[in-house]
Amino acid sequence: MRWLTHGNITQAVVEALNRHGHSAQPVAEVLSDATVDVDDLLKLAHQRQFDLMTTDKALSHRLLETRQKFSRSIVYLQLGGSDVEQNAAIDRLFARYKAPKPGMLYTVTESRVKARQLPGL
Repeated sequence: MRWLTHGNITQAVVEALNRHGHSAQPVAEVLSDATVDVDDLLKLAHQRQFDLMTTDKALSHRLLETRQKFSRSIVYLQLGGSDVEQNAAIDRLFARYKAPKPGMLYTVTESRVKARQLPGL
């Protein structure tokens, strides 16, 4: 899978994704304008077929509030920003869900992984 990382994502997440056979790019490498709004970012990820990994609650929950089409998955890391915490979170995610499914929001906390279907598919 190709992941677009957004928010306070550490290098440990990128390394963990690579270890699990995925690739990751920060939003800043894909977009020239760092001030892009949430809806534009979701549209870009959908069009370019990126799955999203974020620490931003507003971004992760935007699709729950709207009916915007998004046929990829979103992972919301709802935990501290340390390398160890985020690295362990990625391992927990892929231990529970080998391949995140399109149209799903995965919320990863310090102790669990929760999956929720996004509306609009």
